[in-house]
This record gives sequence, C-alpha cells and structure tokens, in this order.
Amino acid sequence: MRVAIASFLSSTRAPPYFFCKNNMPNFLPAGDIFADFFCNYFCFFSGAQKSVGNKLSEIQEDQSTELENKDNSQYIDTALAKEIEAYLKENDIDHEKVSYCITDLKHNIKYSMNEKEEFVAASTYKLPLAMLYYDMVNEGKYDLDTTFTYKSYMHEDGGVISSDYGIGSQIPLKDILDIMIIYSDNDAGHILYENLGGWKEYKEAMQKYTDSISENYYSTENITTANTMNDVVSYLYKNKANYKDLIANMKKAEPGEYLDKIIQQNMPQKYGMYNYAYNSVGFVDCETPYSIVVLTSLGEKGVDVMANINSIAYAHFE
Repeated sequence: MRVAIASFLSSTRAPPYFFCKNNMPNFLPAGDIFADFFCNYFCFFSGAQKSVGNKLSEIQEDQSTELENKDNSQYIDTALAKEIEAYLKENDIDHEKVSYCITDLKHNIKYSMNEKEEFVAASTYKLPLAMLYYDMVNEGKYDLDTTFTYKSYMHEDGGVISSDYGIGSQIPLKDILDIMIIYSDNDAGHILYENLGGWKEYKEAMQKYTDSISENYYSTENITTANTMNDVVSYLYKNKANYKDLIANMKKAEPGEYLDKIIQQNMPQKYGMYNYAYNSVGFVDCETPYSIVVLTSLGEKGVDVMANINSIAYAHFE
C-alpha cells in the first residue's frame, strides 16, 4: 500500500490527521507522532486540496507531492500534477508505463508519479557513473589524462570507442567520459564500471548520491526508479561547480531532443533507450530551477511524453 500524508488541516476545532492514500477514509489522530514525523519529512499528497470524500482517479492515486520543509508549503503548485494528469488522459497514455519526478530545487518540493516503480534504466545509468569519475578526479585519485585499458570483454556494440580505438588500447579518461555522455557509448560505460570492479561495485558506489534503493537495485538487468535518478540529478545540480565538464557534455548530447524537444532551452540531460524504454533525466536552470526525471516503457512514443511533461513543468517554473 502506498501511503502519503496530506497537508494538515489548519483548524481550531480539530487536530491534524494522517491521510491514508489508498484506504479512504482512514484517519489517525496525529498528536506527537505527527510532530515527530514532520520534523524529518513533510509530505503532501497532490490531491490534498480536495475534500476527503472525493474519489481519486487512478492517476491521482499514483501521484504525490513531497515537501522537506513545511515552511515552504506556500510554494506548492497544486496545478502541476493536475495538468500532467489531464495531458495523460487527453492523449490516452497508459500512466502505468510512465514514471516521473520533478523537483523544485529552490524550495525542495518534489512532484512525482510511480516514482518507486522500477523501470529499465537504459543509458541513464551513465550519468551517476560519470559523476563518480569526476569526483575521483576532483579528489586527486585520477586526472583526465589517466588511461584505461580497452579489453575485449568490454566491447558491447559498435560505437565511437570501438571505431576510434582497438582492443588493448590505452584510452584517456577524458575521452571515455566525453564519448560516454555525448554519444552514450556503451563500451565507454563498460570500461568505467568494470574499472570499479564490476556492475555491483558501481551500484554500491553510486549510493553516495541516493538512498532510494529499490528491490532490484543491484540487478544486472539495469533497472532504476524515478526516485533514484531524481536523487542523482538533484545532487548534480546542488554540486554543479564540481561537474562543469559533465554538464557541458550533457548539453552536447542530442541538443533540442528528448526532454528539451519542446522547450528548447539547451538543458543538460542524459537520455537512454532500450527496446520499449525511452528515458531522460536532467535539470532546467530557470527562474525556479528544477530537476526532472521521466522514465517510460512506451516505445518511441515515450519521447513525446517526456517532452510534453517537461513542457508543462517549464511553464510552471520558468
């Protein structure tokens, strides 16, 4: 059961209550439990402004809004989730095949849908992988001229690495990072996560950016959740001074496409696709900066879906 906490009702007649999302009506007096919980994390349900008796749509059931600091509750945009819901309904899009997280980075408010559901990550995994290496460069463990051996088992498919370098070549880290992000080269990714010890070791290392660990987080099937990638992108934005080269490369990767297809802001993003999975993650540095993660299993239709969801978000935050 997914549970969200509604904004408490300011009233002189009644104490605040917990609101159980999928078991209406189900109220528990909050008391001290409420206060203790909200000191750590304050969470709003996107339909909280509705009266308790109203029946929620399936999409609303899967949407939520979370607030870290209740003092910022005045900045909650209740219309954002409604507009995304309307877009999905009007275009007959199966919302179960879409997951998103949109975080207002100025006020730390997260709007999401199916954010804990697992989706195929595709090449979005390369973003936190790149961040790990830029961290190691900043820490002095490597420099961008450090070379890595391109071994035969690291070859996955045709790409820039296999075209420009032969098996056994020593490839500078800068070239690997550039090619992995700009061209989403699979061999480049393979070289870097194998250098960490393997896939499992990579997933362990990237936990420095997220505490959203899903059931199959360590699976070799390369899955993720919108929550996990939202944590990664939020970390990237908050520490963007440490990732200038990475962000520049993200802007060079398919500019004006995917999340940027409608808004055309040359936003930094990392896209990924595999079979029916079409995903992209990134941020927009506008009046109210925000991070956005959209994961889909809709095939090529996912490109239009992510572009439209981001267009709705941009209209609210620009």
